[in-house]
Amino acid sequence: MADRSRSRILPLALAGLTLAVGHLAGAHSGVHPLFVADSGTDEGDCQDARTPCRTIGYALSKAGKAAEIRLAAGSYAVDSPEILFHLVSNSVNVSGGYARRDGFERSGFGTTTLTGVPHEYRALLEARGFNVIADSKGLGAEEAAEAGELLGVYDRLKKGAAPAECVDGVAGDLACESVDVLSHVPFGDLRAAPAAGNDVWGFVDLNTGREYTLAGFDTGTAVIDVTDPANPVEVAFVQGQRTTWRDVKVYQLFDSAGDRWRAYAYVTADGASDGLIVIDMSGLPHTIEKVAYQSDFLSAHNAYLAGADYSTGIALAEATPVLIIAGSDLGSGQYRSYSLSDPAAPAFIGGATAPDYMHDASSVRITDARKDTCANGGDYCEVLLDFNENTIDLWDITDPEHPERLHQAVYSNSAYTHSGWWSEDRQFMFVHDELDEQRLGLTTTVRVFSLADLRAPVQIGEWTGPTNAIDHNGFVRGNRYYMSNYSRGLTVLDISDPAVPKTVGSLDTYPFSDNTGFQGAWGAYPFFFSGAIAIQDIDSGLFLARDRSRDTEQGRFAFAAESVFAEEGQAAQLTVRRTGGLTGSVSVGFEFLGATAGATDFQGAAGRLDWADGDTSERTVSIPLANDDAAEGLERLFVRLVDPQGGATLGDINVASVYVGEPAAPSTVGFFEEAIEVAESGFGKAVLVLRRGGSARHPASVDYALAGGSAESGSDFDGSMSGTLTWDAGDGMPKNLVLDIADDGNSEGNETFEVRLSNPAGATIAGSAAAQVTIAEPVTIAPPPPAPPTEGGGGSGSFGWLILTALALAAGLPRPASRFSRTGGATRWSARDPGRWR
Repeated sequence: MADRSRSRILPLALAGLTLAVGHLAGAHSGVHPLFVADSGTDEGDCQDARTPCRTIGYALSKAGKAAEIRLAAGSYAVDSPEILFHLVSNSVNVSGGYARRDGFERSGFGTTTLTGVPHEYRALLEARGFNVIADSKGLGAEEAAEAGELLGVYDRLKKGAAPAECVDGVAGDLACESVDVLSHVPFGDLRAAPAAGNDVWGFVDLNTGREYTLAGFDTGTAVIDVTDPANPVEVAFVQGQRTTWRDVKVYQLFDSAGDRWRAYAYVTADGASDGLIVIDMSGLPHTIEKVAYQSDFLSAHNAYLAGADYSTGIALAEATPVLIIAGSDLGSGQYRSYSLSDPAAPAFIGGATAPDYMHDASSVRITDARKDTCANGGDYCEVLLDFNENTIDLWDITDPEHPERLHQAVYSNSAYTHSGWWSEDRQFMFVHDELDEQRLGLTTTVRVFSLADLRAPVQIGEWTGPTNAIDHNGFVRGNRYYMSNYSRGLTVLDISDPAVPKTVGSLDTYPFSDNTGFQGAWGAYPFFFSGAIAIQDIDSGLFLARDRSRDTEQGRFAFAAESVFAEEGQAAQLTVRRTGGLTGSVSVGFEFLGATAGATDFQGAAGRLDWADGDTSERTVSIPLANDDAAEGLERLFVRLVDPQGGATLGDINVASVYVGEPAAPSTVGFFEEAIEVAESGFGKAVLVLRRGGSARHPASVDYALAGGSAESGSDFDGSMSGTLTWDAGDGMPKNLVLDIADDGNSEGNETFEVRLSNPAGATIAGSAAAQVTIAEPVTIAPPPPAPPTEGGGGSGSFGWLILTALALAAGLPRPASRFSRTGGATRWSARDPGRWR
């Protein structure tokens, strides 16, 4: 049983670091040093010191994440703007003075000369230990100017890109196609000041309606409020060990006793020994808590939540989602399943019956006739897509404790089977290979498989891009595929014909090259209700973007309202509109997702709505609601538009809430929480949430006003101190009253102010009419200890301890003392079971 005690994380609080165990990464990760000598040959991957490459440019094309390039003593031409950019920006660690004869083990054994460097960069590179010759054999004036322009862009991105529409192929400094920049959060804007980004996820908090990005960085995970995507605000940063790889997923469930939703984030780190970090986010919008959970593994490459909705993290079909851990340091890194019956303490329940290392995962719920081909399927079959370096394994995990492998799929020109996702009609799978561009010289290639037969998927098409940039991760929203494309940034594909995807949008978050290196966009998250897209760039941080490729002549589908209301025993009516275009015959599907309303509360099944060519009239989704004679309060059901056909796309409001009330129940409005605390120098905002109860049939309103306290308006906080909040008929959504908190720099102790409700119309006030806000003095927290030294530019940790352990085991001696302990399935150290260490 996990220790359920928690250490509270105020917005400035950082979890302490622990000493890391050394980490050996696989070939795809690129953490091995790359070796270059002027007597070498530009062949292979540059990772064998006995056969080094010859040029810096070739080595850059083979560099992986957290790359390090070691140059032997000799002379090297700086003959492209890209090489100069990487040298000057230090975005890839390039160092010189190594001796080829001793295997590039130590530097300082000779002079490494760079030729053709423009004179203005000479002093900078000489300060890094290079001998610099500015001559005509390198960059010409035009190329030097291009390099200077790139460095100017690099400097501006470090400070943050301004919001910009994509006009004539450019959004500010970034090349684009139909994708606008809404905002940018560079590393320097985060209080932890990380140096590199990695993966990204998000969710919609159902208590407040606010949207959050969970962005991974080399030193931890940031929780960022992106409710206003043009003005993102950091809420908290959970520190972890320094590593290149970090992944996060979110589970949200309703606590009926507390009458609120509770959300948990699950964070894994590869190349570290953080284990599984569990973050309780139920205190949002102001605080989060790191759960004192004891993980049974130390390192893992990825986390995935099977059986969950990707916008909210809530369960599908009233089942409890299963946490899938990929590429852990246990066994051979095959997938491991964890029950979330206690979401603060994931419990191991089983995993793969084959020893293949899982790198990434997705899952798709099958409800049509194909479910009968599964071994464990009943009303549905939960199929796990296991991307395990060499094959794509399909598993039936309907019973996660007894998985069955349905098939192993392969494809030609395979180099490293990395990740993938599925189409919203659940008939196709899009697959990414992370190394085929770098190793085989392919242009960007995304493969498309038919899932018509779950026991025999076949490749039926592919998309090839215009450059050699590596495709990394992709996700489907409607008929758009949002793909992080490393050095090419975000790529948006139209998958209306899944077998023949077409490029319709892009945003180049890494404008310095389109090469086969591991720079640029790591991940993209397109599932926010608002329609915003989060893009995490390794080198410059988090972007929020808008996709305008959805503006088509066939039109967009969206609900007329975000919320409707109906009483039990009636039918809820949702209006769907086709706007912006009317060419062609089109259709869109709809499906249900229970929130607090379950399958017994409504009738009906997924269906489709059709429009003829030229038709823009409205369509209605009618949902009969059951009257169960139980007093349940105001319940909520989601209806989602999916799988548009005929070339039309999904609009922003493709999810609507149906609020279900008891017959003739009175309507109320009131504070979600009647007392909140916010740090003076933390999130910077006090968010008072008001919600409806009982009924949302009629319009309602309530006045609010400042009611005094020790805190002073204008100096301690600012915002609208009086006004009226209104709800339209059918609107059951929570409303947020947001006040800016000022850090006046004075030590005054905690201060308070009160906001009071009055003059309700169309409803009565539930609970207290007043809410108290406490502004807490900042807590001074010692910074975490520095990260331990890395081995070969890769994961953090005490590599020496691992070596000592291996030597002790080989000699039959007791292993050296370790600061780590385990519980559950792994109760002792065993040289970390043979197999892949990633």
